[in-house]
Amino acid sequence: MWLYLLSIFSLCIPCQAWFYNRDDPDAWTKGGVFPLPTQLNYGSENITISPKRILIQAGDHEECDIVAKSVETYIKKWMFPFPVEPRTDFNEFGVQVQIEEKCPIGVPPDDMVESYNLSVTKDGAVLKAKQVWGFLRGLETLSQLIFYDEPSNSYLVRTADIIDNPRFQVRGLLLDTSRHFVPTKILQRQLDLMAQNKLNVLHWHIVDSESFPYQSTKFPELTKVGAYSKRHIYTKEDIKSVIDYARIRGIRVMPEFDSPGHMGAWRGVKDLLTDCFDENGVSTNLPNLIDPSEEKNFEFLSQFFKEVADDFPDAYIHLGGDEPEFWLAECWDRNPKIQAFKEKMGFSTNTELGDFYVERLQNAVANATNHKTQIFWQDVFDNNKPASSSIIHVWKGETHPEVMANIKRVTESGRRVILSSCWYLNRINYGADWKENFDEKGPENSYSGYYNCDPRGFDGTPEQKDLVLGGVIALWGEMVDATNMESRLWPRASAVAERLWSPAELTKEAKKAWPRMHELRCRQLSRGFRVQPTNWPDFCPFEWSGDN
Repeated sequence: MWLYLLSIFSLCIPCQAWFYNRDDPDAWTKGGVFPLPTQLNYGSENITISPKRILIQAGDHEECDIVAKSVETYIKKWMFPFPVEPRTDFNEFGVQVQIEEKCPIGVPPDDMVESYNLSVTKDGAVLKAKQVWGFLRGLETLSQLIFYDEPSNSYLVRTADIIDNPRFQVRGLLLDTSRHFVPTKILQRQLDLMAQNKLNVLHWHIVDSESFPYQSTKFPELTKVGAYSKRHIYTKEDIKSVIDYARIRGIRVMPEFDSPGHMGAWRGVKDLLTDCFDENGVSTNLPNLIDPSEEKNFEFLSQFFKEVADDFPDAYIHLGGDEPEFWLAECWDRNPKIQAFKEKMGFSTNTELGDFYVERLQNAVANATNHKTQIFWQDVFDNNKPASSSIIHVWKGETHPEVMANIKRVTESGRRVILSSCWYLNRINYGADWKENFDEKGPENSYSGYYNCDPRGFDGTPEQKDLVLGGVIALWGEMVDATNMESRLWPRASAVAERLWSPAELTKEAKKAWPRMHELRCRQLSRGFRVQPTNWPDFCPFEWSGDN
């Protein structure tokens, strides 16, 4: 009997994963690409290469700072993270880079071209791209084809032919630095990981009700009064360092300055915010709405956003507009000055007052920023009349049908859309929430499981679906700071990155992504990033040691 039990036990040891109905913790790809390319054909060979014998040649673009700095980072840090015995007996592995257009001087534009072709054979590799941004995406893919082979203590590269381009133009990540101040070094680490996942927009939610860390030199009292302390400020140099770093990674930096609500930290500007009152008419300490009755406040907004435009060269500016209803009763309805202004203007509702404010804000910002593209949270579309050129940022909807209905409504109006509803990564569940469903209503109603959500998965015309620009992962900062930002985000955000980059038909089933995501996590650990476990019990060849 004991021999029988022993035999059963020994058979089950390697099967612990399926015993719990979980994926095999020993399953990962070798040279798997993440996000999945548009077209990928692996060859039959793996070629042994030496870190000392790889040569990336970019011709006229070798002097381009984006190319030079990226090549240096990949070769010295990311392609070969584990030390191996130096070998000189290998043939040189050459990578020929062909980029059609000149090296850009400025930041990535909103219409940057990120497509590339990559061919890897036993004789070397050829990477072709129209623009340098496509070169960056192809270089990351090449680095993922390279993997460490433990038995031989060497690096191998998978042969492959790849044609790749992103499905969506906007593939972003929102980081909130108001609720908790996040040092620029930590922001730059997230930019590294964004590039490794082919995300291309940092949505910098830089200020909110809690603090105003943005340094305004035109209105220094904003920062002096609104920042947590003088150590919790992003100087002009800090902001430039983030934008410059993002440029080298092929990432845009889009700032958000929210109004008319969420403005408590703007109290450094006299008379900008309304006085607020409780039900008994007693003044409260909740000034969070702007005072639209003061003409000087629109002049302030014009000057302020001119400064913002000088600091942030991106083509987009996010103007917020969410959740004013939290403060309407205290700050507008019970404020005699606001009520008198509404009567003077012939406004009978706060909606009309909101329409007035949005129109004045849009005109002021357009003139001050040389007509940057304006983005609003969905609330402004639901309640007011944003310009038809505005982009609407959808964030509402408790179920998948509700989210899709919101996108459909916006696109029916002819406006462009960015989606975040499905991807609030500050919300956490126990388990692999990037692929699992935690909603009792079932997967057809829930958007738990990040692969379940397709921004174009609504019933609409082809013209409507073309108005969907992509999506933005949201990491709100109430419970996130520099200590847990990285592990909270990654590799959960990688699932969304794949949904936004890869063809829809190839990324419907999260389970199929697991072996590649497992390798992705191990790769990012080896590159020195604190990324959390992806899928219940598993392991990596080299674990996090705290030394990186």
